[in-house]
Amino acid sequence: MAGWVLVAAVLSGCGAGGDGVDDPDSSPTANAALEQQREDVRAAAAELVTGAIGALGGRSSHTGGGFDGCASAGVDEFGSFRYRASGRVDVGPGAVRPYLDALGPVLTAAGFDEPALRERPGGQTLQAERDGVSAAFSELPGNGDYVLVNLQGPCVEVPESDRDTWLRRQDPTPYL
Repeated sequence: MAGWVLVAAVLSGCGAGGDGVDDPDSSPTANAALEQQREDVRAAAAELVTGAIGALGGRSSHTGGGFDGCASAGVDEFGSFRYRASGRVDVGPGAVRPYLDALGPVLTAAGFDEPALRERPGGQTLQAERDGVSAAFSELPGNGDYVLVNLQGPCVEVPESDRDTWLRRQDPTPYL
């Protein structure tokens, strides 16, 4: 499959919950929680990309992943972080628009909640959640025969002493 590169479509919000930030005491450490989140998001991304290729034909492209800051704690400083993965599925010949019609079953087969269809500038997005991981397929008719794929975990509060490390962390790009 093609290498991963970031795409512009990003889900808004940091996750479920009143303030959008997971309690760092709910896991052994914030670092362990973020490492586990990376594995969970990567696994879900691989499952959804594979399912989308099965439903639409084609192949994956323009894909990537990494840690993002969520809540700003100052200039170039964040108090919480999450893992995100994104990319696209270049649709194969014979797939019929709207492509999102074929992707609702992909989300539910992967254990995500019933997907919700949302309008967005220039297209539509199909969104769902599973165990704190948010996933979305987006279709932008007129921009080409592809579907964007975006996943992210919930924001995790990071101790002040570790924030700079997470801000500058270079994580290997997932291979899906």
